[in-house]
Amino acid sequence: MFGGFRYLEHVTDAYIEAFGESIEEAFSNAAKGTINVMFDNEKIHGTDKVDIRVEGEDYYELLYNWLEAVYQLMTIDNQVMSKFEIKISQIHSKYELTGWVMAELIDITKHGYRTEIKGITYHAMEILQEGKQHTVRFILDL
Repeated sequence: MFGGFRYLEHVTDAYIEAFGESIEEAFSNAAKGTINVMFDNEKIHGTDKVDIRVEGEDYYELLYNWLEAVYQLMTIDNQVMSKFEIKISQIHSKYELTGWVMAELIDITKHGYRTEIKGITYHAMEILQEGKQHTVRFILDL
């Protein structure tokens, strides 16, 4: 199976499943799924390189902090992202995600506007690996 994301059934919120052949690809696709809730991914062509670094005690906290960083770039810095080059490492007892994203300023006329995200949640979060396939599932509060 190749990498990507899809939306799972949920009554009120966005339930996203993202997958890839590495944990980094699954996390990148989780970001794409998150952005696509608010804006049209197909219309985003990042022009500015933005460095990213987040930490977590485990993969769950790292995924939460990564999605929170993506969300903050959209809501605080008014930027959307199109390309992700990330690396996940374990340093002592913590996990660290470092890398960069290609971003551009949000332009509603270009990117559209779909739905507001209120926040990232830990509720029903899953991180799975079957063979070479990595999958993450999470819920965004809308």
